[in-house]
Formats: sequence, structure tokens, C-alpha cells
Amino acid sequence: MADQFHHQEKRNAFRLNASCPCIYTRFDEDGMPYDQRPSKTLDLSLEGVRLQTSFPVDLGEMLKITMALGENLITFRGQVVHVKRSADEGFNLGLSIKNIGKIDKIALTRYIYYFKSSKPTQ
Repeated sequence: MADQFHHQEKRNAFRLNASCPCIYTRFDEDGMPYDQRPSKTLDLSLEGVRLQTSFPVDLGEMLKITMALGENLITFRGQVVHVKRSADEGFNLGLSIKNIGKIDKIALTRYIYYFKSSKPTQ
């Protein structure tokens, strides 16, 4: 009998499928940055983001994300809540947003709701 995996959706916020370039920064035990890697978003919400990258990270790790949203460059800290091997090469990382500045949160909110409202209803 095949194993079955049941994933319960935990998000309360709208999730936008969007591919945006970003860079994540890793930190050592002393909080010093030591590694930066390119990635792109697969989807994002006001609570979290899913990234695709060629490089794995550790579950529970805190990352600094710098993301290009249209003309805005936003930065936030996120905790890795899942790491999965991608169907393509690389990894999909799920991050929960833990620390985002007020201006960056406004830019993220505007981006998500602009594209949510511009999609035709079916």
C-alpha cells in the first residue's frame, strides 16, 4: 500500500502565484551573514513565501529575503518551514514571514492585491 501524504493548508491569507527574483542571506550562530544565494518566488502571501532555489537550507533556519516586486525592492526575515526537492533541479523552500518593516509590508500588500484584483474572475 502506497504511503499517503495529507497536507493541511495553514495559510489564512490569499496566495498569489508570482515569479519574482530574490536573494536570500543565511546567518551563522553569531548572527553574521555568511552566504547569499539567488532564488525566485513561486508564490507569496502576507504571511509567507515559497521560493525555488538550487541550494538547500536547514529547516527552522531564519533567512533574510531581498525581493524585487515590480519597481519596489523589499526585505524581510523569514523562517524556513519546509524544504522539498523540486520537480525540476533544486529545492522549494517554504518560509513564514517573521519580521517585515511597515513600508515593505505596504509594498507587498499593494503588489498582491493589485495582481489579485487584475485577474479575471472565472
